[in-house]
Amino acid sequence: MKVFFLSLMLFVTVKASTQNCPGIAVMPYTDEIIAGDTLMITAVTSSLKSEVAYQWKVNTGEIVSGQGTARVFVKTVNAVGSFITANVTLTGLPAGCATTASASAELISGSQLVVSGTFTNGQELKKAIQQFIASSHFKDVDNTATAFIYLYNGPYTAQSAFSSFKEAINGAFLANEIDSSKYEVVAGGAKKFATYEIYLLHKSAAKPKPSN
Repeated sequence: MKVFFLSLMLFVTVKASTQNCPGIAVMPYTDEIIAGDTLMITAVTSSLKSEVAYQWKVNTGEIVSGQGTARVFVKTVNAVGSFITANVTLTGLPAGCATTASASAELISGSQLVVSGTFTNGQELKKAIQQFIASSHFKDVDNTATAFIYLYNGPYTAQSAFSSFKEAINGAFLANEIDSSKYEVVAGGAKKFATYEIYLLHKSAAKPKPSN
């Protein structure tokens, strides 16, 4: 089971210290969740002095376990581009205390097509890779995604040319000191023109299928 964490912490202001009102938050880990994966959501309280119960609601998806506790697991839906919002309500707090907190995370595709184009030689491919690395901040230390690259033959592309095209791509990554474990180059088949597609592949995500 792939489990991700919900982000965008929202603290609830303590109304009066004499009421022993706790602060309530939803733990922040990431604000992007791969659509269809399982999301772990945790409620955190500060200065909690009461026995409480946790009631969770989500705007989409399904709570599969943990209802009534400080941690739930939510099966998200395949709705890329939308947001999942979780709301927790604590019961058992003193009257007058704030009792709720919520947070949202965007549902994203496991593989994201960043750039595509046609090419005629290895130098054009090398330049495309250099631009991809710069525009996607691929070298950032907090970027855990990998690059997945399809190369499609044109009607006049020799089958033997794939190796030289792949070497051009390898050279661009090597020049940027990016290890070969961070990317993969795959033959995608034939198209009307020789074409490249460069994807960002999030951790544990399935590889994209060749495009038509």
